[in-house]
Amino acid sequence: MTSYFDYTIGSHLLVSWWPGAGQDVRQQLLENFCWVEGTFTLPKALLKAIDKEVPAPGVEQFYEKDEVLPHSYYQWVCVVLFLQSLCFYITRALWKGWERGRIKNLMNDLNKVILKEEEKTGKRDSLVTQLVDSRGKNNAYAFRYFICEVVNFFNVIIQMVFINWFLGGEFSKYGINVFNYIDRDPNVSEDPMSRVFPKLTKCTFRQYGPSGDIKRFDNLCLLPQNILNEKLYIILWFWLYVLVIASGIMLFLKAVIIYCIDFIIWVNIQPKYFDTILSRCGYGDWFVLYLLGKNLDTMHYRDVIIELSKKLDELPTNRFEDEFDSSESKV
Repeated sequence: MTSYFDYTIGSHLLVSWWPGAGQDVRQQLLENFCWVEGTFTLPKALLKAIDKEVPAPGVEQFYEKDEVLPHSYYQWVCVVLFLQSLCFYITRALWKGWERGRIKNLMNDLNKVILKEEEKTGKRDSLVTQLVDSRGKNNAYAFRYFICEVVNFFNVIIQMVFINWFLGGEFSKYGINVFNYIDRDPNVSEDPMSRVFPKLTKCTFRQYGPSGDIKRFDNLCLLPQNILNEKLYIILWFWLYVLVIASGIMLFLKAVIIYCIDFIIWVNIQPKYFDTILSRCGYGDWFVLYLLGKNLDTMHYRDVIIELSKKLDELPTNRFEDEFDSSESKV
């Protein structure tokens, strides 16, 4: 008995079989053949009335000269989805290998809301000291995160291109076509889901007859897994487009921040602290503070920022100004 997994994920195909053909072609042979070689539908039958002109979209009497729409992806759907999930995990694994719990170590329990005053002050001062000592040394850390974002952006684009190739060039506009089809009359418009993921297809099996002539068997193939696949790839279409747009916007904003750090808006910091931190820190230092702001308690984070700005304000000049002045003196 075929399992639910077989029908829904894409590892089973049912082929119609009639008793009269039993002596020549066995049903299991037809199923195996159509599973390996793939099936097809006829574009000329996609717009015809179901139950009046055709039994199903794309299924009609086939002639050798007719244009066909091949479908051979269903053998690989589960494998492709698994590989895609691994590709999305690459950037996470890459960042985890580079990050190595640095932010977690810097947090020093300041993510907890309730702390004793002495404990809170000690942990805050320890964090501020580490931030001051590491000032100017965080650019490589931030650049690695930026690399992960770039990799993630191109990973989404590559996956969209690959899926489009995998589905025979039908994925790029699949979501738009489905959305437009909802508002149209199904009797006069082509169903994009039936075109890309048909539930009933055709398969032609040929073999030699007793006299050496080629005998052709025209079979109907049921693809029950496409009931799930058509919905799954609609979700994937919208989700991938959301990801590529959101990733593109984030990369643009990061590029602007890298080249113009004054663009940063710190909504939870007073202007005087904002000006001091920006004038004494680089992009890498801001990035570490940005990650801390996402993980620390809001009040603890505010105290850290205020104390850090005071510490930086006590410095006679920042190291970037020192390096710039020394380079000018050499010239």
